[in-house]
Amino acid sequence: MAYEAKVFRILIASPSDVEEEREIAVKTIQEWNDLNSHERQIVLLPLRWETHSAPEYGKRPQEVINRQVVDHSDLLIGVFWTRIGSPTGVADSGTLEEIERIANQGKPVMLYFSQVKKDPNSLDLDQLKKLRDFKEKTFPKALVENYNSQIEFRDKLAKQIEIQLRNLIATLNSNNGDQNNSTSNISLEFFDKKNEKTLGQSIKLKSKFIELKNLDKVPDFKLAIKEDNKKSKGYLFDRQNTDYYREYLEYLVNSSMYVPINFWLKNNSIIGARDIFLDIIITSDIKELNIKSNTRFSIKKPSKTGDPMGIGFSLGDLIEGESLQIKDNDGRWISSVEIRALQPKREVVPKQTMLIGAEISGKINFQVKIYADILPEPISQDLQIELEVENIEADALETLEENEILEVVNKSDEVND
Repeated sequence: MAYEAKVFRILIASPSDVEEEREIAVKTIQEWNDLNSHERQIVLLPLRWETHSAPEYGKRPQEVINRQVVDHSDLLIGVFWTRIGSPTGVADSGTLEEIERIANQGKPVMLYFSQVKKDPNSLDLDQLKKLRDFKEKTFPKALVENYNSQIEFRDKLAKQIEIQLRNLIATLNSNNGDQNNSTSNISLEFFDKKNEKTLGQSIKLKSKFIELKNLDKVPDFKLAIKEDNKKSKGYLFDRQNTDYYREYLEYLVNSSMYVPINFWLKNNSIIGARDIFLDIIITSDIKELNIKSNTRFSIKKPSKTGDPMGIGFSLGDLIEGESLQIKDNDGRWISSVEIRALQPKREVVPKQTMLIGAEISGKINFQVKIYADILPEPISQDLQIELEVENIEADALETLEENEILEVVNKSDEVND
């Protein structure tokens, strides 16, 4: 299926003695495209003079290459071993002229020097001297690396293309007006999953804290079990949960107190983002603030027969990555959210949901650092929740009756009697 993508042109410049490295560079770029292009909507196009230029009569050959290829490049990869190349009439070699031209345009240059041994009898000493002189010079925005084998060259190039790509993306975003500052690349807000709408970076939420009275009067639960069920093989898993009423009251309190928190992110860039990571620090003036992750078993209705297997988590939650790690660190809650990829101009609501609860009202502050491959450095955003808690007193037994839970006990008692 066709898709739109931004194209970055990478010029491969080198003398004739590193022909194999030139092929490796092309293959490495193509492999990057195979793995990343569709997801990130970026294509890296390798350029070489022999494949991307055409001869013109009466023109200096390197001048034609400069106009047709070099000036259209976004990044240059230069590779050297023992030679510098043939003079062009302007520079000591075409490769050097290309490098100087790219560097003078303020575009990034990546230089690689082979340290593979060569037969001394085959060395051109004049070429070797010029190469050494060239290595001593400094080129703006040049990344210089040495390699001892072609495998090492491939590995270093693959890693460092990714590094340079981040800088190219940041420059492209800036030139296209996608950022007055870096924070506009990715927008972060709260999200209302129920109504499917964004809420902004500062919101007000309401919850209830039910203070239960006469908890000591809540009886043990007695499960009515027929004699034929007692004799069945499955009876071991039908044990009575004598704390069922007390657990149900706890469930009612938590359901009223905890409110779900979801985040919404949008990639405002014209380039797809990958490896997005939210590093979240939560502080509050509420001393007894409680935060937990909303897995399938975070707030669950209790079972009359208990949890015989002792399972406190869902295997599905672990497989789908829906669980959220949250730590309480001396009043500062630390959490994180990871998103694999986010295409340009698209938005996403992470699966992870926080549950926040408190017995009193107060403010909750979120300090978020956002990391992504399109960001040359992490960006910071602050979000805030104003939590209004309504305090309610209720009788424990009356609460069970209102929820038609205590009625079950009365019927059970009759059966057991």
